[in-house]
Formats: sequence, structure tokens, C-alpha cells
Amino acid sequence: MNQIYALTDQNFTPNNTLKAQINELLNSGVKIIQYRNKSQNHDISLLKEIAKICKSYNSKFIINDDVNLAKIVQASGVHIGKDDESLKRARDILGYEAFIGVSCYSDLNLARNAIKNGADYIAFGSLFPSSSKPNAPLCPLNIIKEARLKFKEKIAVIGGINSSNLNLIKDIGVDYIAIISALYTGGSIKDNIDKLNRALKG
Repeated sequence: MNQIYALTDQNFTPNNTLKAQINELLNSGVKIIQYRNKSQNHDISLLKEIAKICKSYNSKFIINDDVNLAKIVQASGVHIGKDDESLKRARDILGYEAFIGVSCYSDLNLARNAIKNGADYIAFGSLFPSSSKPNAPLCPLNIIKEARLKFKEKIAVIGGINSSNLNLIKDIGVDYIAIISALYTGGSIKDNIDKLNRALKG
């Protein structure tokens, strides 16, 4: 399906421009957006408003790491890592309808366990060197290919993905291509998404 999964970032999308940038993402056709802010400087009322805006576009608004924040702002779901709150606890807090993803890095066993515990999608990465997570270990592409053969559940990939390397992953059959810096640098969000979509179709 190769759907763009947009992530925010406290450097590229600070609170004072976040709403406008979310609107531009939505108006450019993005259907899944993750709020990722490691500074923990959260504007709760702003996030509640963004959750409502995303819902009006029939788009998912996902909170990174923080299950309780996802509950408070009435987000669509949460993305958790192996060191975050457990998937079962997240499901207990957010309910059956919540959309929950789990970081599996390059570990197929983590992916298998996440699926067994009810994850809606499994995420692998970093695929390429990333400015957002410069020290993240790289996930070989053959792991993604193996995951696609083994699992029918939705697969996300993340890490240093841009229009120049999309050709390496677009035919693997992943569902979500998570992107941060390539959305916000080098042009407007709309222009950047158009460029990414052209690379996906090329």
C-alpha cells in the first residue's frame, strides 16, 4: 500500500507551528500522523484540537510512547517501543478500537510477539542513517522482506527515508512509510509530499 506515515518532531514542528503543519499534512492527503515530541513540552489543549481535526479528515492521530497522553487527548492510538508501556496495558487503557503500533527494530521475534499481543502494525528501522535518531542501529532490508513473507499484519518502516531512497523499499509491500525530516526540509510540506508520492509511483 505504501502509505506515507507522517511524524512530527519538536525541532521541525514546534508547538507554535504544529497546528498549521498538521493541517498542511492533512490537506496533502496524509491519513496517519504521529505526534513525536521527546522534549515532553506538550500542549494538551492543542493536541486535543489536533486530534479532532485529524478525525474530521478521517485520518489517524497517533501519540508516540505515551499511552496516558493518548488517552487524555483522545488520539486514535499510540506507538510504543520495547521499553515503553506494554501492549496489553496500552490496550487496557485505550480500548479495543485504539490503533496501536510497536517498534520491532530489526527483530522478527519482537514482531511475532507484538502480533500475538494484538498490535495493529509492526514497525522496523532504522532503514537508513537518520538525523532524527543518529545512533539507531540499521535494519537490513532483507528483514523487512522476510517480515512481509511471514506476517499478514500491517508493516511500517522508518529511518532516513526520503525521495532518493524510496525506490529501494517501495516494491517490498510495506503498508506505512514513516517519514520525518523529508517532510519538512527542502520545500513546503505539500511540495515534499508530492515529491515523495512521485518517487513511490515512479
